[in-house]
Amino acid sequence: MLYFSQNLSLSLLEILVHVDYPRLPLDYSFLEVEIPDNSIKNIQSIEFIEPKWSTEAAVNQLQLLGSNWLKKNESLAMKIPSAVLQPENNFLINPMHKDFQKLKVIKSGKLDLDPRLFRK
Repeated sequence: MLYFSQNLSLSLLEILVHVDYPRLPLDYSFLEVEIPDNSIKNIQSIEFIEPKWSTEAAVNQLQLLGSNWLKKNESLAMKIPSAVLQPENNFLINPMHKDFQKLKVIKSGKLDLDPRLFRK
């Protein structure tokens, strides 16, 4: 599965909450892609996940949701709310989907991260 975010800043927030600072590499790059609208399954709320979906305790439930979606192979992408910044969204991409080649790379580049982000 490939993970994308609605905005580059959300991508950085997602990285920061999932990686330990001492292990955080500083050589990140990014891709901006265009996903055809008709290839996106839109999950507007995952409030049905128990325990609360934005907690560590919900990880297994969220992984099961993603695994089931991949197995069904029903869409190229799934749009889901971010637990880190709930008004924004993440996009999960199924690289095995028949429409994977329809992803269009718009821009790519290297991130020049401000070292102040990594102060303890």
